[in-house]
Amino acid sequence: MAAPRAKRVWEVCEPHPDVYSRDPDPSLFAISLHHVMQGSAEKDYIDPERFFSRTYMTRALSDLLERVVGRLAGQGRGAPILRLETPFGGGKTHTMTALYHIARSPEALSDHEALRPILERLNLRALPRGVRVAVLDGRGLDVRERRAEDGLTIRTLWGELAYQLGGREGYRMIAEADETRTAPGGARLTELLQRHQPVLILMDEVLEYLVKARAVKVGDSNLMEQTGAFLSELTSAVSAVPQSALVLALPASSLEVAAETQEAAERLFQYAKKVLGRMELVETPVAQDEIFGVLRKRLFRSLGNERDKRRAVEEMRDYYDRYARFFPDRLRSPEYKERMLQAYPFHPELIDLLYERWGPHPQFQRTRGALRLLALVLRRLWSQRPGSALLIQPHHVDLSDRHIRGEVVRLLDSGWDAIVTGDILQRAGEIERELGGEYVREQLGRGAAACIFLYSISAATRDAGATEEEIRVALLRPDINPLMASEALRQLQERLWYLRRRDHRYLFTAKYNLNRVILDFEAEVSDERVEEALGEQLARLAGKGGGVFRVVVAPQEPRLVPDEPRPTLVVLPLDVSEPHEWMRQAMESAGEGLRTNRNMLVFLVPDPTQAAAVRSALRRWLALSDLIRSPSFQERERDEQKQVRDQLRDKETEIKAFLRRAYQAVYRPGEGGIERVSVAGPEAIQAETFDEYLSRVLEKAGILLEQLSPDYLKETLKVGETPEIPLSQLVNFFTGVPGQPIPKNPQETIEEAVAEGVRQGLWGVQIGEQIYLYQEVPKEALRDRRAVLIPAQSPPPSPSPEPPKPLTLRVRTSASLLYPLLQAAQQLRDLRDASILLEVHDPTGKMAEMRSELEKLLQSYGCAVEWSNEPPA
Repeated sequence: MAAPRAKRVWEVCEPHPDVYSRDPDPSLFAISLHHVMQGSAEKDYIDPERFFSRTYMTRALSDLLERVVGRLAGQGRGAPILRLETPFGGGKTHTMTALYHIARSPEALSDHEALRPILERLNLRALPRGVRVAVLDGRGLDVRERRAEDGLTIRTLWGELAYQLGGREGYRMIAEADETRTAPGGARLTELLQRHQPVLILMDEVLEYLVKARAVKVGDSNLMEQTGAFLSELTSAVSAVPQSALVLALPASSLEVAAETQEAAERLFQYAKKVLGRMELVETPVAQDEIFGVLRKRLFRSLGNERDKRRAVEEMRDYYDRYARFFPDRLRSPEYKERMLQAYPFHPELIDLLYERWGPHPQFQRTRGALRLLALVLRRLWSQRPGSALLIQPHHVDLSDRHIRGEVVRLLDSGWDAIVTGDILQRAGEIERELGGEYVREQLGRGAAACIFLYSISAATRDAGATEEEIRVALLRPDINPLMASEALRQLQERLWYLRRRDHRYLFTAKYNLNRVILDFEAEVSDERVEEALGEQLARLAGKGGGVFRVVVAPQEPRLVPDEPRPTLVVLPLDVSEPHEWMRQAMESAGEGLRTNRNMLVFLVPDPTQAAAVRSALRRWLALSDLIRSPSFQERERDEQKQVRDQLRDKETEIKAFLRRAYQAVYRPGEGGIERVSVAGPEAIQAETFDEYLSRVLEKAGILLEQLSPDYLKETLKVGETPEIPLSQLVNFFTGVPGQPIPKNPQETIEEAVAEGVRQGLWGVQIGEQIYLYQEVPKEALRDRRAVLIPAQSPPPSPSPEPPKPLTLRVRTSASLLYPLLQAAQQLRDLRDASILLEVHDPTGKMAEMRSELEKLLQSYGCAVEWSNEPPA
């Protein structure tokens, strides 16, 4: 009993409802610490228990939380100031949100499963309580001023810090510094922190605040410089207060700084690094083996049971084993199997693409970007429910979905949207529809093009694009023959406008490729040139007749087919509308009269569905030829020149294949009209030309003959039932009567059959008084217009046989082989007058022991017996 098939991901897994139950939200997975504090963020971020239930506790995050909680608990462990620095979307804000909830909701979180291991390592029964939290989000704070709920006006970060820690009372401690927008001293800040400890200060988007603060004048300086001084004093104050911690997030590079120019962004970035350089750098990257867990935790409510997961992975692995030569060896290793299980329901290649290829891209937000894109992919996948989705692979990033397309194209520029729409959605879709069948059902054209596009997005230009092997891994799944991917890639390379192939890698570029140039040349190819080229290709492929056929290629009218007493191969025009009527007219008429040699006609009839493909290939072939001859061709890159020449050669092969496929139906005149000849076997594949193909088909069907049997001729012509038959009528019978065999050379074949019949006495040939019977007939006699076939007369008497002569038989054999002698003796017993001499020589002498018995036996039958000690002569 066959093992049950694996279930599709949408049958096994259940995404979180906000992933697919509403319209996509650009803010999904984008946390604002300011909104979390105000309670206006998504519920998954403001509800502390839900937040930690959907947070995958990476090793780096767990370590950081342990250090901060330990310091707030007064254990004296952990650095007082931590600077988070990871690429955009790398989890900085998520980390600070986790700290915010730990400080604000210790009662709700002390027993949470995600935090218990941390408390156990710290020997704490619960999270520290009474922690004062200040959230300074540079994106959410106004550099001018803001009015608090109790009417207090706050103008600076230090004013915000004091107010959030101690309300109006805390604010009064640094009110003057806030009102004048001048940085407070370190002693005042230390006093503020000591009075309200334990204190947790979370600062996010600091550089964004500095960009805005630079425009606010403060005496001879500006608010940015005063804020820089404040940050410097704050780090000293936090270091002096045991139960205080400052966690500040900075981008990993100036590319993430929103300034008017890149130079200005770099200056600001370096300024912040200088001011905050003394802070301990803590990177919180997601380790390679943790990526899968983060994504699964954030995107799925349930991943089903272990059995379904393993069954899906095993089915993919069996597929890779079955087609091992098409896939990299690493896919069949035990380590990769483990990765597949860890990544389920994602295929590891999809996640590797996002993190390794896209991750370093300045416009991609790592985990945040991956989550947002994958959420859109899940939404599309659970809506479409494709039948082959055992794992979520790169080809499931469906660029026909405008939300997914927008998320991907955002990494490049708006001009790429037209490229994706034109090349991937339109032209690749057309290729799918033309190939039909599984190509359409599994979207192999658009899927392959989309995979190439996804791999073309890379921070490192040298790594852009994908090899055919990488495309197969990204695209293929069980029940799809990998050769189909190769055919799709061949068609894409030939017809897309922005797809290139360099160093065995396929990639999209913003500059149109040779296909667009070739299309311009195609537009200049006239229909007349295409028809002329078609005629030339047909003439070459039809052959010269092989010494058998007269070959007639695509005559304009049926009556123009020559009427000759020799086999005639007629290749019908490619787009003949009514082939049976065309052949009927050709059989009936020749020139202005009636056709005589009807039986000599053989028709090769095209499949009309191939006409468009043949003409399209011919037009491309002519365009490629024109391009090679054009002056601009020599100015192109060498690899492009090679590509054009390769395409020209491939197109020539393709045209021949199209024409061979189109011209396979064979017809000939029969007793009831035009009849089709059965074609069974590899004749079309093996034959190089049409005439060779026709010879094989007709010979196999017993229609085309090298010679005629005299017996067949006698039976067919009813020789003996009529007094005589003119020999000239015999040739006309086989060349003119439909349905008769087709002699390769009618005249010579019939002459030889007649001559052989005379030799055998099946009939005679008479010319005047001369009769030929049981003898050779001269060639000139067979061609004499007076020659007639007559019934055979009685044969002459046979000559008397010669009398037999005396004959002697001598046989020498071993005594162990007496059986043939006994059999021979049975036959010789009827020769009454014959005598037999038996001589037995025994070199061992043992026969002496039998001497008396042998003598007695032989003498009793009257045989003369002699013994001798001499060897035989």
